[in-house]
Amino acid sequence: MNTNPTNPAAPKPADAQESNRSPEPPRRLKILHLEDSPVGAELVQEILRSEHVDCDIIVVAEKEDFDRELAKGDVDVIISDYNLPRFSGTDALRQIRKTEKDLPFIFVSGSIGEERAVEVVGLGATDYVMKEHLRRLGIAVRRSVEAANSVRRQREAENRLAEERDFLADVFSSVQDGIVVLDADLKIVNTNPTMETWFPGLVPFAGKSADQLCPGDGGLGVSTLRDGQPVKTICKMETAKGSGEFSIYAYPLVERRTGHQRGVILYLRDITSERALQQQLFQAQKMESIGQLAGGVAHDFNNILQAIMGFAEILDSEIPADDPKHEDVLEIRKATDRAVALTRQLLAFSRKQVLSASDLDLNELVGNMGGMLKRLIPATVQLRFDVDSAPAPVRGDAGLIEQIVMNLVVNARDAMPQGGQVVVATRSRTVTAREASAKGGSWKAGRYVCLSVQDTGTGIPPEVLTRLFEPFFTTKEKGKGTGLGLSTVYGISQQHGGWVDVASEAGHGTTFTVYLPASGAAPARGL
Repeated sequence: MNTNPTNPAAPKPADAQESNRSPEPPRRLKILHLEDSPVGAELVQEILRSEHVDCDIIVVAEKEDFDRELAKGDVDVIISDYNLPRFSGTDALRQIRKTEKDLPFIFVSGSIGEERAVEVVGLGATDYVMKEHLRRLGIAVRRSVEAANSVRRQREAENRLAEERDFLADVFSSVQDGIVVLDADLKIVNTNPTMETWFPGLVPFAGKSADQLCPGDGGLGVSTLRDGQPVKTICKMETAKGSGEFSIYAYPLVERRTGHQRGVILYLRDITSERALQQQLFQAQKMESIGQLAGGVAHDFNNILQAIMGFAEILDSEIPADDPKHEDVLEIRKATDRAVALTRQLLAFSRKQVLSASDLDLNELVGNMGGMLKRLIPATVQLRFDVDSAPAPVRGDAGLIEQIVMNLVVNARDAMPQGGQVVVATRSRTVTAREASAKGGSWKAGRYVCLSVQDTGTGIPPEVLTRLFEPFFTTKEKGKGTGLGLSTVYGISQQHGGWVDVASEAGHGTTFTVYLPASGAAPARGL
Protein backbone atom coordinates (compact mmCIF):
# COMPACT_ATOMS: atom_id res chain seq x y z
CA MET A 1 0.00 0.00 0.00
CA ASN A 2 1.43 3.38 -1.01
CA THR A 3 -0.41 6.25 0.70
CA ASN A 4 2.14 9.06 0.52
CA PRO A 5 5.21 9.82 -1.68
CA THR A 6 7.05 11.20 1.35
CA ASN A 7 7.95 9.59 4.64
CA PRO A 8 7.40 11.82 7.68
CA ALA A 9 8.68 9.04 9.93
CA ALA A 10 12.13 8.88 8.26
CA PRO A 11 14.97 9.85 10.62
CA LYS A 12 16.26 13.39 10.32
CA PRO A 13 19.80 14.53 11.05
CA ALA A 14 20.22 15.79 14.61
CA ASP A 15 22.41 18.66 13.45
CA ALA A 16 22.58 19.87 9.86
CA GLN A 17 26.10 21.14 10.42
CA GLU A 18 27.29 17.75 11.63
CA SER A 19 27.72 16.40 8.11
CA ASN A 20 27.99 17.81 4.62
CA ARG A 21 26.58 14.65 3.08
CA SER A 22 23.18 14.76 1.39
CA PRO A 23 20.41 13.05 3.42
CA GLU A 24 19.46 9.58 2.33
CA PRO A 25 16.18 9.35 0.33
CA PRO A 26 13.14 8.39 2.45
CA ARG A 27 12.44 4.65 2.67
CA ARG A 28 8.97 3.16 2.78
CA LEU A 29 8.18 1.62 6.09
CA LYS A 30 7.58 -2.10 6.30
CA ILE A 31 4.85 -2.87 8.81
CA LEU A 32 4.09 -6.41 9.93
CA HIS A 33 0.45 -6.59 11.10
CA LEU A 34 -0.51 -9.56 13.28
CA GLU A 35 -4.31 -9.71 12.79
CA ASP A 36 -6.81 -12.53 12.12
CA SER A 37 -9.69 -10.23 11.12
CA PRO A 38 -9.75 -8.97 7.51
CA VAL A 39 -11.98 -6.10 8.63
CA GLY A 40 -9.55 -5.10 11.34
CA ALA A 41 -6.64 -5.29 8.91
CA GLU A 42 -8.44 -3.11 6.34
CA LEU A 43 -9.35 -0.60 9.01
CA VAL A 44 -5.72 -0.21 10.04
CA GLN A 45 -4.68 0.27 6.40
CA GLU A 46 -7.31 2.96 5.88
CA ILE A 47 -6.25 4.84 8.99
CA LEU A 48 -2.55 4.83 8.01
CA ARG A 49 -3.44 5.89 4.48
CA SER A 50 -5.49 8.79 5.78
CA GLU A 51 -2.61 9.78 8.07
CA HIS A 52 -0.23 9.78 5.05
CA VAL A 53 2.08 7.12 6.45
CA ASP A 54 4.13 5.80 3.49
CA CYS A 55 4.29 2.09 4.15
CA ASP A 56 3.87 -1.48 2.99
CA ILE A 57 1.73 -3.61 5.29
CA ILE A 58 2.05 -7.40 5.46
CA VAL A 59 -0.83 -9.01 7.32
CA VAL A 60 -0.30 -12.41 9.03
CA ALA A 61 -2.40 -14.41 11.48
CA GLU A 62 -0.28 -17.52 12.18
CA LYS A 63 3.06 -17.91 13.97
CA GLU A 64 4.66 -19.61 10.97
CA ASP A 65 3.82 -16.67 8.69
CA PHE A 66 4.91 -14.23 11.38
CA ASP A 67 8.30 -15.94 11.73
CA ARG A 68 8.78 -16.18 7.98
CA GLU A 69 8.23 -12.44 7.44
CA LEU A 70 10.49 -11.55 10.36
CA ALA A 71 13.21 -13.72 8.88
CA LYS A 72 13.13 -11.65 5.69
CA GLY A 73 14.25 -8.63 7.70
CA ASP A 74 13.65 -4.89 7.23
CA VAL A 75 10.55 -4.85 9.43
CA ASP A 76 10.18 -1.32 10.84
CA VAL A 77 7.05 -1.68 13.00
CA ILE A 78 4.89 -4.50 14.32
CA ILE A 79 1.20 -3.84 14.90
CA SER A 80 -0.66 -6.58 16.72
CA ASP A 81 -4.13 -7.34 17.98
CA TYR A 82 -4.19 -8.38 21.61
CA ASN A 83 -6.59 -11.31 21.31
CA LEU A 84 -5.73 -13.94 18.71
CA PRO A 85 -6.95 -17.56 18.86
CA ARG A 86 -3.70 -19.47 18.21
CA PHE A 87 -0.82 -16.93 18.51
CA SER A 88 -1.52 -14.04 20.89
CA GLY A 89 -0.01 -10.58 20.72
CA THR A 90 1.78 -11.09 24.05
CA ASP A 91 3.36 -14.31 22.72
CA ALA A 92 4.62 -12.38 19.68
CA LEU A 93 5.92 -9.57 21.90
CA ARG A 94 7.83 -11.95 24.16
CA GLN A 95 9.36 -13.65 21.11
CA ILE A 96 10.43 -10.33 19.57
CA ARG A 97 12.01 -8.95 22.72
CA LYS A 98 14.32 -11.95 22.98
CA THR A 99 16.16 -10.78 19.86
CA GLU A 100 14.89 -7.33 18.90
CA LYS A 101 15.02 -4.98 21.86
CA ASP A 102 14.17 -1.80 19.97
CA LEU A 103 11.77 -2.90 17.19
CA PRO A 104 8.55 -0.86 17.68
CA PHE A 105 5.64 -3.05 18.80
CA ILE A 106 2.19 -1.42 18.98
CA PHE A 107 -0.91 -3.11 20.29
CA VAL A 108 -4.26 -2.26 18.64
CA SER A 109 -7.24 -3.65 20.53
CA GLY A 110 -10.75 -2.83 21.56
CA SER A 111 -10.67 -5.06 24.64
CA ILE A 112 -7.41 -4.10 26.33
CA GLY A 113 -7.97 -2.44 29.66
CA GLU A 114 -5.71 -0.29 31.82
CA GLU A 115 -4.36 -3.25 33.76
CA ARG A 116 -3.42 -5.16 30.60
CA ALA A 117 -2.03 -1.99 29.03
CA VAL A 118 0.38 -1.67 31.96
CA GLU A 119 1.23 -5.36 31.58
CA VAL A 120 2.12 -5.16 27.89
CA VAL A 121 4.18 -2.03 28.41
CA GLY A 122 6.04 -3.93 31.10
CA LEU A 123 6.65 -6.73 28.59
CA GLY A 124 8.24 -4.24 26.21
CA ALA A 125 5.39 -2.87 24.07
CA THR A 126 6.20 0.51 22.53
CA ASP A 127 2.60 1.75 22.64
CA TYR A 128 -0.99 0.62 22.63
CA VAL A 129 -3.95 2.14 20.76
CA MET A 130 -7.59 1.53 21.59
CA LYS A 131 -9.79 0.88 18.54
CA GLU A 132 -12.12 3.69 19.58
CA HIS A 133 -9.08 6.02 19.27
CA LEU A 134 -7.67 4.47 16.11
CA ARG A 135 -6.98 7.90 14.60
CA ARG A 136 -4.02 8.06 16.97
CA LEU A 137 -2.36 5.11 15.20
CA GLY A 138 -0.55 7.25 12.62
CA ILE A 139 0.97 9.41 15.34
CA ALA A 140 1.92 6.28 17.33
CA VAL A 141 3.64 4.74 14.31
CA ARG A 142 5.63 7.90 13.52
CA ARG A 143 6.58 8.43 17.14
CA SER A 144 7.69 4.83 17.63
CA VAL A 145 9.77 4.87 14.41
CA GLU A 146 11.40 8.16 15.36
CA ALA A 147 12.14 6.82 18.84
CA ALA A 148 13.60 3.60 17.40
CA ASN A 149 15.71 5.56 14.94
CA SER A 150 16.91 7.82 17.72
CA VAL A 151 17.86 4.80 19.82
CA ARG A 152 19.60 3.24 16.81
CA ARG A 153 21.57 6.41 16.09
CA GLN A 154 22.52 6.74 19.73
CA ARG A 155 23.63 3.10 19.85
CA GLU A 156 25.65 3.52 16.64
CA ALA A 157 27.28 6.63 18.10
CA GLU A 158 28.02 4.75 21.32
CA ASN A 159 29.45 1.84 19.33
CA ARG A 160 31.65 4.20 17.32
CA LEU A 161 32.78 5.86 20.51
CA ALA A 162 33.48 2.47 22.09
CA GLU A 163 35.45 1.42 19.00
CA GLU A 164 37.48 4.62 19.14
CA ARG A 165 38.14 4.10 22.83
CA ASP A 166 39.13 0.48 22.23
CA PHE A 167 41.42 1.56 19.41
CA LEU A 168 43.09 4.21 21.56
CA ALA A 169 43.35 1.71 24.41
CA ASP A 170 44.99 -0.79 22.02
CA VAL A 171 47.45 1.88 20.88
CA PHE A 172 48.09 2.90 24.50
CA SER A 173 48.76 -0.68 25.60
CA SER A 174 50.76 -1.66 22.49
CA VAL A 175 53.43 1.03 22.93
CA GLN A 176 56.55 -0.70 24.26
CA ASP A 177 57.82 2.50 25.87
CA GLY A 178 56.28 3.85 29.07
CA ILE A 179 53.42 6.37 29.06
CA VAL A 180 52.27 8.22 32.18
CA VAL A 181 49.40 10.71 32.33
CA LEU A 182 49.62 13.33 35.10
CA ASP A 183 46.92 15.72 36.27
CA ALA A 184 47.38 19.41 37.09
CA ASP A 185 48.78 18.43 40.52
CA LEU A 186 51.34 16.14 38.86
CA LYS A 187 49.61 13.09 40.29
CA ILE A 188 49.46 9.95 38.18
CA VAL A 189 46.09 9.46 36.49
CA ASN A 190 46.87 6.62 34.09
CA THR A 191 49.73 4.48 32.79
CA ASN A 192 50.18 1.90 30.07
CA PRO A 193 51.01 -1.79 30.77
CA THR A 194 54.71 -1.23 30.05
CA MET A 195 54.96 0.91 33.19
CA GLU A 196 53.42 -1.91 35.24
CA THR A 197 56.04 -4.29 33.84
CA TRP A 198 58.90 -1.92 34.61
CA PHE A 199 57.72 -0.74 38.04
CA PRO A 200 55.48 -3.42 39.61
CA GLY A 201 56.25 -2.05 43.07
CA LEU A 202 54.35 1.16 42.28
CA VAL A 203 51.15 -0.59 41.15
CA PRO A 204 48.52 0.81 41.47
CA PHE A 205 49.92 4.05 40.08
CA ALA A 206 46.77 6.18 40.34
CA GLY A 207 47.14 9.04 42.81
CA LYS A 208 50.89 8.63 43.29
CA SER A 209 53.27 11.53 42.71
CA ALA A 210 55.41 11.53 39.58
CA ASP A 211 58.43 12.11 41.85
CA GLN A 212 58.20 8.46 42.95
CA LEU A 213 59.29 7.41 39.47
CA CYS A 214 62.55 9.34 39.60
CA PRO A 215 63.36 10.56 43.13
CA GLY A 216 65.69 13.53 43.31
CA ASP A 217 64.98 14.72 39.76
CA GLY A 218 63.50 17.97 41.01
CA GLY A 219 59.97 17.13 39.91
CA LEU A 220 59.05 15.44 36.66
CA GLY A 221 56.81 17.65 34.54
CA VAL A 222 57.09 20.75 36.73
CA SER A 223 58.54 23.03 34.05
CA THR A 224 56.21 21.60 31.38
CA LEU A 225 53.20 22.30 33.58
CA ARG A 226 54.50 25.81 34.27
CA ASP A 227 55.66 26.81 30.78
CA GLY A 228 53.57 24.55 28.56
CA GLN A 229 56.69 23.45 26.64
CA PRO A 230 58.08 19.93 26.05
CA VAL A 231 61.09 19.03 28.18
CA LYS A 232 63.52 16.11 27.94
CA THR A 233 65.52 14.72 30.84
CA ILE A 234 67.69 11.66 31.54
CA CYS A 235 67.04 9.75 34.74
CA LYS A 236 68.41 6.63 36.40
CA MET A 237 65.56 4.47 37.66
CA GLU A 238 65.18 1.19 39.53
CA THR A 239 63.07 -1.27 37.52
CA ALA A 240 62.04 -4.88 37.99
CA LYS A 241 65.14 -5.85 35.99
CA GLY A 242 67.48 -3.65 38.01
CA SER A 243 68.93 -0.19 37.60
CA GLY A 244 68.36 1.39 34.21
CA GLU A 245 68.79 4.68 32.41
CA PHE A 246 65.76 6.35 30.87
CA SER A 247 65.09 9.32 28.66
CA ILE A 248 61.89 11.05 29.78
CA TYR A 249 59.95 13.43 27.53
CA ALA A 250 57.37 15.62 29.23
CA TYR A 251 54.61 16.98 26.96
CA PRO A 252 51.76 19.33 27.91
CA LEU A 253 48.36 17.62 28.03
CA VAL A 254 46.07 20.12 26.31
CA GLU A 255 42.27 19.97 26.18
CA ARG A 256 41.39 19.97 22.49
CA ARG A 257 38.22 22.03 22.67
CA THR A 258 39.34 24.73 25.09
CA GLY A 259 43.10 24.74 24.50
CA HIS A 260 43.67 24.72 28.27
CA GLN A 261 46.47 22.63 29.70
CA ARG A 262 45.06 20.07 32.09
CA GLY A 263 48.17 18.06 32.92
CA VAL A 264 51.35 16.48 31.59
CA ILE A 265 52.13 13.35 29.57
CA LEU A 266 55.41 11.57 30.34
CA TYR A 267 56.97 9.37 27.66
CA LEU A 268 59.69 7.07 29.04
CA ARG A 269 62.19 5.17 26.91
CA ASP A 270 64.69 2.67 28.31
CA ILE A 271 68.07 3.70 26.88
CA THR A 272 70.18 1.42 29.07
CA SER A 273 71.25 -0.82 26.18
CA GLU A 274 71.63 2.15 23.86
CA ARG A 275 73.94 3.90 26.32
CA ALA A 276 75.94 0.70 26.80
CA LEU A 277 76.39 0.37 23.02
CA GLN A 278 77.41 4.03 22.80
CA GLN A 279 79.95 3.44 25.56
CA GLN A 280 81.26 0.35 23.76
CA LEU A 281 81.61 2.32 20.53
CA PHE A 282 83.38 5.14 22.33
CA GLN A 283 85.68 2.65 24.06
CA ALA A 284 86.46 0.89 20.76
CA GLN A 285 87.23 4.21 19.06
CA LYS A 286 89.40 5.27 21.98
CA MET A 287 91.30 2.01 21.96
CA GLU A 288 91.76 2.27 18.19
CA SER A 289 93.19 5.79 18.55
CA ILE A 290 95.47 4.76 21.40
CA GLY A 291 96.56 1.72 19.38
CA GLN A 292 97.50 3.83 16.36
CA LEU A 293 99.45 6.22 18.58
CA ALA A 294 101.16 3.41 20.49
CA GLY A 295 102.03 1.56 17.28
CA GLY A 296 103.58 4.63 15.71
CA VAL A 297 105.59 5.48 18.83
CA ALA A 298 106.71 1.87 19.31
CA HIS A 299 107.84 1.59 15.69
CA ASP A 300 109.91 4.79 15.83
CA PHE A 301 111.22 3.98 19.30
CA ASN A 302 112.22 0.50 18.18
CA ASN A 303 114.37 2.01 15.41
CA ILE A 304 116.15 4.15 17.98
CA LEU A 305 116.65 1.15 20.24
CA GLN A 306 118.17 -0.86 17.39
CA ALA A 307 120.80 1.87 16.98
CA ILE A 308 121.51 1.90 20.73
CA MET A 309 121.81 -1.88 20.76
CA GLY A 310 124.17 -1.79 17.78
CA PHE A 311 126.52 0.74 19.37
CA ALA A 312 126.35 -1.12 22.71
CA GLU A 313 127.47 -4.32 21.01
CA ILE A 314 130.38 -2.45 19.37
CA LEU A 315 131.44 -1.05 22.76
CA ASP A 316 131.08 -4.49 24.34
CA SER A 317 133.43 -5.98 21.75
CA GLU A 318 135.99 -3.18 22.09
CA ILE A 319 136.15 -2.87 25.88
CA PRO A 320 138.10 -5.64 27.68
CA ALA A 321 136.08 -7.78 30.07
CA ASP A 322 138.25 -6.70 33.03
CA ASP A 323 137.66 -3.00 32.30
CA PRO A 324 135.27 -1.38 34.89
CA LYS A 325 133.41 0.25 31.97
CA HIS A 326 132.46 -3.17 30.65
CA GLU A 327 129.81 -3.54 33.41
CA ASP A 328 128.32 -0.21 32.34
CA VAL A 329 128.00 -1.44 28.75
CA LEU A 330 126.25 -4.59 29.99
CA GLU A 331 123.73 -2.44 31.92
CA ILE A 332 123.10 -0.46 28.73
CA ARG A 333 122.35 -3.68 26.86
CA LYS A 334 120.06 -4.99 29.65
CA ALA A 335 118.11 -1.72 29.72
CA THR A 336 117.84 -1.78 25.94
CA ASP A 337 116.50 -5.35 26.03
CA ARG A 338 113.82 -4.28 28.53
CA ALA A 339 112.88 -1.35 26.29
CA VAL A 340 112.65 -3.67 23.27
CA ALA A 341 110.30 -5.95 25.25
CA LEU A 342 108.09 -2.95 26.03
CA THR A 343 107.96 -1.93 22.38
CA ARG A 344 106.95 -5.49 21.48
CA GLN A 345 104.05 -5.24 23.90
CA LEU A 346 103.02 -1.90 22.43
CA LEU A 347 103.17 -3.40 18.95
CA ALA A 348 101.06 -6.32 20.16
CA PHE A 349 98.44 -3.91 21.51
CA SER A 350 98.39 -1.93 18.27
CA ARG A 351 98.12 -5.21 16.27
CA LYS A 352 101.21 -4.43 14.24
CA GLN A 353 103.21 -7.51 15.11
CA VAL A 354 103.95 -9.97 12.34
CA LEU A 355 101.99 -13.18 13.00
CA SER A 356 103.56 -16.58 12.51
CA ALA A 357 100.23 -18.40 12.13
CA SER A 358 99.79 -22.16 12.21
CA ASP A 359 97.04 -24.66 13.04
CA LEU A 360 96.96 -25.19 16.81
CA ASP A 361 95.01 -27.18 19.39
CA LEU A 362 94.40 -24.71 22.20
CA ASN A 363 93.92 -27.60 24.65
CA GLU A 364 97.40 -28.93 23.90
CA LEU A 365 98.98 -25.47 23.98
CA VAL A 366 97.50 -24.70 27.42
CA GLY A 367 98.42 -28.16 28.76
CA ASN A 368 102.08 -27.71 27.72
CA MET A 369 102.28 -24.42 29.65
CA GLY A 370 101.43 -26.04 33.00
CA GLY A 371 104.98 -26.26 34.28
CA MET A 372 105.92 -22.71 33.33
CA LEU A 373 102.69 -21.24 34.77
CA LYS A 374 103.16 -23.00 38.10
CA ARG A 375 106.57 -21.34 38.44
CA LEU A 376 104.86 -17.93 38.08
CA ILE A 377 102.54 -18.29 41.06
CA PRO A 378 103.25 -18.66 44.79
CA ALA A 379 102.33 -21.61 46.94
CA THR A 380 99.31 -19.72 48.33
CA VAL A 381 97.65 -19.79 44.92
CA GLN A 382 96.18 -23.03 43.54
CA LEU A 383 96.37 -23.43 39.75
CA ARG A 384 93.78 -25.70 38.15
CA PHE A 385 93.17 -26.61 34.49
CA ASP A 386 89.73 -27.36 33.04
CA VAL A 387 90.43 -28.29 29.44
CA ASP A 388 87.54 -29.16 27.12
CA SER A 389 87.33 -32.83 26.18
CA ALA A 390 86.60 -31.92 22.54
CA PRO A 391 89.41 -30.62 20.31
CA ALA A 392 89.87 -26.84 20.32
CA PRO A 393 91.36 -26.02 16.89
CA VAL A 394 92.45 -22.45 16.18
CA ARG A 395 94.79 -20.84 13.68
CA GLY A 396 97.19 -18.42 15.26
CA ASP A 397 100.64 -17.55 16.53
CA ALA A 398 101.54 -20.02 19.28
CA GLY A 399 104.01 -17.64 20.95
CA LEU A 400 101.48 -14.79 21.08
CA ILE A 401 98.67 -17.00 22.38
CA GLU A 402 101.03 -18.31 25.07
CA GLN A 403 101.66 -14.66 25.99
CA ILE A 404 97.88 -14.19 26.40
CA VAL A 405 97.71 -17.14 28.81
CA MET A 406 100.76 -16.02 30.78
CA ASN A 407 99.63 -12.40 31.10
CA LEU A 408 96.13 -13.40 32.27
CA VAL A 409 97.50 -15.88 34.85
CA VAL A 410 99.96 -13.27 36.17
CA ASN A 411 97.13 -10.73 36.36
CA ALA A 412 94.98 -13.25 38.28
CA ARG A 413 97.89 -13.96 40.66
CA ASP A 414 98.35 -10.27 41.42
CA ALA A 415 94.59 -9.92 42.16
CA MET A 416 94.94 -12.45 45.04
CA PRO A 417 97.66 -11.14 47.40
CA GLN A 418 96.29 -13.37 50.17
CA GLY A 419 96.13 -16.43 47.95
CA GLY A 420 93.23 -18.16 46.20
CA GLN A 421 92.54 -20.23 43.11
CA VAL A 422 93.16 -19.68 39.38
CA VAL A 423 91.25 -21.80 36.86
CA VAL A 424 92.43 -21.93 33.24
CA ALA A 425 89.72 -23.39 31.01
CA THR A 426 88.97 -23.96 27.33
CA ARG A 427 85.57 -24.37 25.70
CA SER A 428 84.09 -24.36 22.20
CA ARG A 429 80.91 -22.35 21.70
CA THR A 430 78.74 -20.73 19.07
CA VAL A 431 77.86 -17.04 19.25
CA THR A 432 74.47 -16.34 17.64
CA ALA A 433 73.69 -13.24 15.62
CA ARG A 434 71.17 -12.15 18.26
CA GLU A 435 73.74 -12.52 21.05
CA ALA A 436 76.39 -10.65 19.05
CA SER A 437 73.93 -7.85 18.30
CA ALA A 438 72.94 -7.57 21.95
CA LYS A 439 76.55 -7.50 23.16
CA GLY A 440 77.74 -5.08 20.47
CA GLY A 441 81.35 -3.96 20.37
CA SER A 442 83.75 -6.59 18.99
CA TRP A 443 81.26 -9.46 19.24
CA LYS A 444 80.55 -11.32 16.00
CA ALA A 445 78.44 -14.36 15.22
CA GLY A 446 80.25 -17.63 14.52
CA ARG A 447 82.03 -20.64 16.06
CA TYR A 448 84.74 -19.84 18.58
CA VAL A 449 87.24 -21.49 20.89
CA CYS A 450 87.21 -19.75 24.27
CA LEU A 451 90.13 -19.46 26.68
CA SER A 452 89.11 -18.30 30.15
CA VAL A 453 91.15 -17.46 33.24
CA GLN A 454 89.15 -17.17 36.45
CA ASP A 455 90.42 -15.99 39.83
CA THR A 456 88.90 -15.71 43.30
CA GLY A 457 90.43 -12.31 43.92
CA THR A 458 89.11 -8.91 44.91
CA GLY A 459 87.25 -8.17 41.70
CA ILE A 460 87.46 -5.08 39.51
CA PRO A 461 85.57 -1.84 40.34
CA PRO A 462 83.22 -0.55 37.58
CA GLU A 463 85.22 2.64 37.11
CA VAL A 464 88.34 0.56 36.36
CA LEU A 465 86.61 -1.80 33.89
CA THR A 466 86.24 0.94 31.27
CA ARG A 467 90.02 1.59 31.24
CA LEU A 468 91.19 -1.97 31.74
CA PHE A 469 92.87 -2.44 28.35
CA GLU A 470 94.44 1.01 27.98
CA PRO A 471 98.25 0.92 27.63
CA PHE A 472 100.15 1.93 30.77
CA PHE A 473 96.98 2.02 32.86
CA THR A 474 97.50 0.08 36.09
CA THR A 475 96.15 0.00 39.62
CA LYS A 476 99.30 -1.61 40.96
CA GLU A 477 101.88 0.21 43.05
CA LYS A 478 104.60 2.12 41.27
CA GLY A 479 107.30 -0.19 39.99
CA LYS A 480 105.10 -3.32 40.22
CA GLY A 481 103.55 -3.21 36.78
CA THR A 482 103.94 -1.61 33.36
CA GLY A 483 100.24 -1.42 32.57
CA LEU A 484 100.82 -3.31 29.31
CA GLY A 485 99.83 -6.86 30.28
CA LEU A 486 96.08 -6.65 29.56
CA SER A 487 96.53 -4.24 26.67
CA THR A 488 98.78 -6.88 25.10
CA VAL A 489 96.08 -9.52 25.62
CA TYR A 490 93.56 -7.16 23.98
CA GLY A 491 95.77 -6.46 20.98
CA ILE A 492 96.74 -10.09 20.33
CA SER A 493 93.09 -11.19 20.58
CA GLN A 494 92.04 -8.50 18.10
CA GLN A 495 94.87 -9.41 15.74
CA HIS A 496 93.62 -13.02 15.74
CA GLY A 497 90.08 -11.90 14.83
CA GLY A 498 88.76 -12.36 18.36
CA TRP A 499 88.03 -10.29 21.45
CA VAL A 500 88.19 -10.32 25.24
CA ASP A 501 85.13 -10.45 27.51
CA VAL A 502 85.39 -9.56 31.23
CA ALA A 503 83.01 -10.58 34.01
CA SER A 504 83.84 -9.26 37.46
CA GLU A 505 82.12 -8.70 40.78
CA ALA A 506 83.73 -6.87 43.66
CA GLY A 507 84.78 -9.35 46.33
CA HIS A 508 83.96 -12.39 44.16
CA GLY A 509 86.74 -12.49 41.60
CA THR A 510 87.11 -11.94 37.87
CA THR A 511 86.91 -14.05 34.72
CA PHE A 512 88.66 -13.05 31.50
CA THR A 513 87.41 -14.94 28.42
CA VAL A 514 89.29 -14.71 25.14
CA TYR A 515 87.26 -15.61 22.02
CA LEU A 516 89.33 -16.95 19.10
CA PRO A 517 87.73 -18.04 15.79
CA ALA A 518 87.57 -21.81 15.49
CA SER A 519 89.99 -23.09 12.87
CA GLY A 520 88.49 -23.64 9.43
CA ALA A 521 85.33 -21.64 10.24
CA ALA A 522 85.31 -17.93 9.70
CA PRO A 523 82.68 -16.08 11.78
CA ALA A 524 79.33 -16.90 10.18
CA ARG A 525 76.47 -14.50 9.60
CA GLY A 526 72.85 -14.95 10.52
CA LEU A 527 73.30 -17.79 13.03
